[in-house]
Amino acid sequence: MHTTVLFETMSGKGSEIGSTFEELREILDRITMPEQVGVCLDTCHIWDAGYNIQERLDDILDHFDRVIGLPRLKAVHLNDSMNPCGTKKDRHQKLGLGCIGGDALKSVVRHPALKGLPFILETPNDDAGYEEEIRTVRGWSDEI
Repeated sequence: MHTTVLFETMSGKGSEIGSTFEELREILDRITMPEQVGVCLDTCHIWDAGYNIQERLDDILDHFDRVIGLPRLKAVHLNDSMNPCGTKKDRHQKLGLGCIGGDALKSVVRHPALKGLPFILETPNDDAGYEEEIRTVRGWSDEI
């Protein structure tokens, strides 16, 4: 067994790197043990960075595959965003209550390229809120 370190996609708020797939690729190219490194795709972060997953999810995942490679994608942080696309702010919101919206997040959960990946909620919630979101996400998955 070995540990896999995941680099997370970032929102581009200015104090970080990794808000574009190309920036992540540059980091990954410098790793001496690439088999022990992967990427976590954060829905709020990519949205805030300017990747419009409402309208272009297929194109964005194709772009990720060309630049980084889908086999490197190891997890998804699932959350909505308080901000319009491209604002570079990184403000998570409860599922379906933000600017990304429930329909787009449902498409992420159901996308065939992401099948089998762990989805981790990173929403501002209490235990009851997480329970409800878990039921919602399971419902989206069951519809497939």
